Amino acid sequence: MDATASPAVDGTRLAELQRAAQHKLGGCLLRLQQYERLLKAMVANMDLAGEPDQLQAVRDERVAGVQKTTLGGLVSLLTGNYLSAESGSAPAESDATNRSSSTLWFSFQQRMVMSADRYEAIKAELKVLVDLRNELVHHLLERFDLGQLDRSEAAVAYLDQSRAIIDKHYQTLRTWAEQMDHVRAFAASFMDSPAFKEMLIDGIAPDGQVHWPISGIVSSLREAEQGLATSSGVGSWIELNAAIAWIGKHHPDQTPKRYGCSSWRQVLHECRLFEVKKQAPTEGVNSTHGTVVCYRSRREE
Repeated sequence: MDATASPAVDGTRLAELQRAAQHKLGGCLLRLQQYERLLKAMVANMDLAGEPDQLQAVRDERVAGVQKTTLGGLVSLLTGNYLSAESGSAPAESDATNRSSSTLWFSFQQRMVMSADRYEAIKAELKVLVDLRNELVHHLLERFDLGQLDRSEAAVAYLDQSRAIIDKHYQTLRTWAEQMDHVRAFAASFMDSPAFKEMLIDGIAPDGQVHWPISGIVSSLREAEQGLATSSGVGSWIELNAAIAWIGKHHPDQTPKRYGCSSWRQVLHECRLFEVKKQAPTEGVNSTHGTVVCYRSRREE
């Protein structure tokens, strides 16, 4: 009786194990897909650079670019750009070379810095994950013959272990993604603040440093230069007092004090973007006043 029942019992057990293996493999692959989707979102948004009116197009291109990237490629981008060892060299910044200094360029980068030992450990763990993914997708049936009872049992145990590894990585990645979201939220809050708008519009950084080429006061001096240009055309020398009066009428908020300067002459000196000279007053100005200060934009070399 027992001898005849054993094959049937084994057959039932084998079928149960095969169904369990299929179910557990599906669970592993679905979790891996969730991991890849989250990783793609992180990689696509961990940095952004370009001129303000091009940023959305740049981001859309980044998102599209990672859609067909393999898990191994995504991990390489993560460890090569987002994760960084304290003693390692900093990732290269977005290239803004060969651009005019007066062109507004926006660059946003996020990095997670850690000890060199921790960085190497994470790289090794992520390699294990990539290898595991490839094993599950391409080689599971080569490793486990699901037509045999003992190999099916081993396959189920292996898939349980695999799911635990994948889940651990997924939870870690979710934590990193949440941290990244918090940083982006903070950055968005700052970009909506008066300090950022002052930096963006007038070139004044939160620490008081002035980026003169994009500053509002330099723009105002150039507008005054164009507005007061005589028939001699572009490159004419403009009397500073006339420009000050023009700016007071058209841009009254642009004053030297706002940029840490005590006078308009100091602005011209600090920004180093204009030529300055003294000359006799133009016709109609009382000559007893002596010389007047004039300026014009520096010509490109």
